[in-house]
Amino acid sequence: MGGMFSTPRAPTNQFAAQQKAMDRQAEILAKQEARLESEEMSARGRAASSAKSRRRGGYRLLLSPTRTNPQVGIKGSGETLGG
Repeated sequence: MGGMFSTPRAPTNQFAAQQKAMDRQAEILAKQEARLESEEMSARGRAASSAKSRRRGGYRLLLSPTRTNPQVGIKGSGETLGG
């Protein structure tokens, strides 16, 4: 009989709570994907930079300040490659 005179309760809206949780999860996932993509891009940039420096490194060493006369070579390095 107590239920007849009490104030009615609002039904719990579990759908809205689930939707909020799914939206938050989607936001977190989107942020993770964006972060992963930016990390991949920076890794690709580092790899390209490394490859470029390897390609261009020989030319840079030819113009090194330790070489006083590029035609003579660096003193003390030996006459041949193996010796």
